[in-house]
Amino acid sequence: MTIPLLFPLLVIVGLLLSAGCVPFIRRLAANTGLVDDPGAGAYKTHSEATPYGGGICIAIGVMVPSIAALWWIIAVRPFLVWDGGQLLTPWSGQTLFPLEPLSPTIEQLSQTVALLLAALIVLCVGLADDWRRLSAGLRLFLQCGAALLLIAYVPGFRPELTRIAAVDVMLAVVWLVALTNAFNFLDNMNGLSAGVGAIVIAALSSLALASAHLPAAALGLLVVGATGGFLLFNFPRASIFMGDAGGLFLGFVSGALALLISNRLNELVGAAGFTLPGLLPLLCLSIPCYDLVSVVMLRLYRRLPPWQGDTNHISHRLVQRGLNRVDAVVAIFLATALTCAAVVVALVHPAMVTWAIGGIAGSILCVGLLDIFTGSAMPKSGPGTA
Repeated sequence: MTIPLLFPLLVIVGLLLSAGCVPFIRRLAANTGLVDDPGAGAYKTHSEATPYGGGICIAIGVMVPSIAALWWIIAVRPFLVWDGGQLLTPWSGQTLFPLEPLSPTIEQLSQTVALLLAALIVLCVGLADDWRRLSAGLRLFLQCGAALLLIAYVPGFRPELTRIAAVDVMLAVVWLVALTNAFNFLDNMNGLSAGVGAIVIAALSSLALASAHLPAAALGLLVVGATGGFLLFNFPRASIFMGDAGGLFLGFVSGALALLISNRLNELVGAAGFTLPGLLPLLCLSIPCYDLVSVVMLRLYRRLPPWQGDTNHISHRLVQRGLNRVDAVVAIFLATALTCAAVVVALVHPAMVTWAIGGIAGSILCVGLLDIFTGSAMPKSGPGTA
């Protein structure tokens, strides 16, 4: 099968698997009490108890084809893991299929598998939090642990910014944990976090393909398809939520892919640190970062813990501006799509980089101006209220 046909197939497979298991997971969640109770907090804006489990559906849509593909690769080329009675290192530069164009290396495959395993740890943390509320400290500790394992021990995820390994690892962990929670914070209206995640990861998959990292591109497209299958049941009306499990999973995957592709692009240009190609994948996440920074600042302004839920996210502020909930979500989708499209243009057509950076800044500015000129960015009500 040629590469142009493979990637659309990955999206379709992920979508069908995810959508196919939603009815079963939704029923199971409702029967076991894994539901989002609107009375659990003043920041809850839905009116009826809704089953969680969408994150599980997304994970199934990603994991089943990933395991099948990994099994097939090992079955076809068993010497990838064992040769002459000796276990091979997963960081080997050996090519998987030497006669195939753009064939990935064993190291690239191992990086992608490690990313997926770490993301599954984070998903389990989110699922436990959906089931029985975990303390904020425990959630943060487990997220930092998963991020640290990936960044410190798997080549390709640690940026070379300061050339001091410990500092670079710390900065990367902060980035990855922040993005993990940014998508969870963004999960406050039907389809919002999942849709933004699908757009961002689709762009990151394009960058991975352009930088000849096929395993990362394949994983990203599986996530896009699986997220699309969930969105069929979550937007514009929701019969299932993805919960913390889904939000943390999408945030971790997007943040880790951005780090991996950033380092890959730096490797291709033979440079390290803050290079323009290496910066581009990180810019795909501008909108989630904007929401995270603005909402944390508002919570600190109100002398509330940053992890305490409220209704002062971008989406809520756009509704305060006068948009209905669906239009607010679509507006954020469009801003995210503009940002990501500008990033891809900047990589594929370097001569248009100025216009691309302008598009990225413009998409953030359009959202920010709605906050500034309406005054809705500053809360007018007491803690815990809209």
